[in-house]
Amino acid sequence: MMYYFNDYSGNIDAQCDICVIGSGAGGAVVAKELAEKGFSVIVLEEGGYHTPRTWNGKPTQALIDMYRDAGATGTMGNPFISITLGKCVGGTTTINSATCFRTPHHILHKWQTELGLEMFTESNLEPYFEKVEKTIHVTELPWSILGKNARIVKRGAEKLGLHVKPLRHNAKNCHGCGTCQFGCLEGAKQSMDMTYIPLAEKFGAKIFTHCRGERIIIDKGTVQGVTGSIINPSTKKRQWRFHINSKVVVVACGALITPALLHTNGLRNKNIGKHLSIHPAGRVVALMNEKVEGWKGVSQGVYIDDFEHEGIMLEGIFLHPSLMLPTLPGIGMRHKELAARYPYLAAFGFMIHDSSTGAVRRLPGTKRIIATYPIKKIDIEKFKRAIAYTAQIFFAAGAKQVFTPIATMPILSTPHDIEIMLHHRVKPNQMEIMAFHPLCSCRIGKTEKLGAIRNNGESFEVKNLYVSDASIIPTSLGVNPQLTIMAFATMIAEHIARKTF
Repeated sequence: MMYYFNDYSGNIDAQCDICVIGSGAGGAVVAKELAEKGFSVIVLEEGGYHTPRTWNGKPTQALIDMYRDAGATGTMGNPFISITLGKCVGGTTTINSATCFRTPHHILHKWQTELGLEMFTESNLEPYFEKVEKTIHVTELPWSILGKNARIVKRGAEKLGLHVKPLRHNAKNCHGCGTCQFGCLEGAKQSMDMTYIPLAEKFGAKIFTHCRGERIIIDKGTVQGVTGSIINPSTKKRQWRFHINSKVVVVACGALITPALLHTNGLRNKNIGKHLSIHPAGRVVALMNEKVEGWKGVSQGVYIDDFEHEGIMLEGIFLHPSLMLPTLPGIGMRHKELAARYPYLAAFGFMIHDSSTGAVRRLPGTKRIIATYPIKKIDIEKFKRAIAYTAQIFFAAGAKQVFTPIATMPILSTPHDIEIMLHHRVKPNQMEIMAFHPLCSCRIGKTEKLGAIRNNGESFEVKNLYVSDASIIPTSLGVNPQLTIMAFATMIAEHIARKTF
C-alpha cells in the first residue's frame, strides 16, 4: 500500500520484519523479494510518488519534484562535478536513461583476484541478472526508436571503423518520447516505480512517502528499527515523526547519503565514506547540415566501447534545450542564432572508468553532506581523449562545427582542431564535468579492513543492519550500474530470507 503525505494525520508508530530506507534500485528490489517471501516490509521514501499524470516531461518541474536538491548535488574539488540523484519513489531509476549493462567480465575478475571476492563470478550472478532483466523487461530497441541522432553517430563511427551498438533498455512499448530523465510520459520505462514497487505492494509491503530515515535504533550491537521525520512537501520541513520497530533494517539511500547516515548512527568502519567513484562524464555537440531533431527517440540510444581498454565509454545522450543550450558557446545574437539551429544539433556523451576516488562525510553539527572528489591527471587526459574521439565521429558524419565542454577551446571548426585540442593545456576547472553514477562509498569487502560491508550485504559492526545500493559496489564499473545494483540486491534479499532472526 502506498501512503501519501495527505494520508498522514500525525506521528507514525509501526512494526515490521524488514524496514527498507530508500526505494531505488537497491531498496525496491529487496522490498519486493522479501515481501514476496511472506515478510512484513515497510519502505521509507524521502521523496514523493510521481506518475505520467503528475509530470509534463519538462525539466524545470521534474528537477524540483524528483531530483535531490533540484539537481544541484555534486562533489567539491577542482572542478565541482554535478551528480544528479533521484529523490522520489523509484529513486534514480525514475529519472535515469533506462540503460542496462551487466557487470563486465574483467571487473568481476578484478574483484575475485585483487579483492578476494571469489563469490562474484558470472555463473553465480547469472540467475540474479536473469531474474532482474525479466522483471524490468530489458530489451534492445529498434533503430527507428533510437532516433536520427543515434543514426548520425552510427554513420560517422562506421566511417572510422568503430562499432556502434544499440544500448539495452528497461523499457516496454517505448515509442521514443525522449523524456527519460524527466519522467517517462509513455509509462514505458520499467523503473522501480513501475515494476518492483508495485510488486512489493502486491505482496503486502507498505510504502511511506515523504519519510526521511534519520536514526537507526541499535541495542547491544543489533538493529531494532528506524526513526525519522515526515516531511511536508510544500514547506520542505518536518511535520511529524515516525518510529518503525523492525527485525532488520536495509539502508538503500545511495552512495552519497548512505555513508553519512551510517556515520551519523555511530558506525566507525574506516571504509565508510571512502573509495567514492563517480564515472566522470561529458558531452560533445555538433552542428549538422541536416535536420536531426534529436528529441525524437530515446535520449540515450547507442554506445561505442572500442575505447574500453583506455577506460572510455561513449554513450549517446540528447537533452532538452533548456539544459543543453546554456552550455553551448556564444552570447547575445550569436547564441540566439545557435538556439534557432537547435533542430540541426546532434549530441553524444561519454564517461570515464575513473581511477580517481573521493570521499563522503556529513558536515559536523549539520545535516548537510559533503562529497569531495579530487580528479587525477590521468582521468583528465582520458576526458580529453573522449572529447577527441567523439569529435572525430561527428566530423566524419558531416558536422560543420563541434562544441566541446572545454571553456578555453569550446569550438572545433575542422578535424585539424582536434589535434590542437589534444595538445592544448587544460585545467580541470576549465572543463564542464558531470557524473551520474556515484559508487563504492560503503564497498563490500572480504574483511572489515578491506570493506565497510560483508559480501552478503550485512554490516560488520551491527547485526541485522544491511546496505543495498550503489555504495556497496566494490570498484568503479565503467558501465551504467543499475543492473549490478539490482542483482546484488536480489542476492542480499535471498540471504536475509534464509537467515533466522
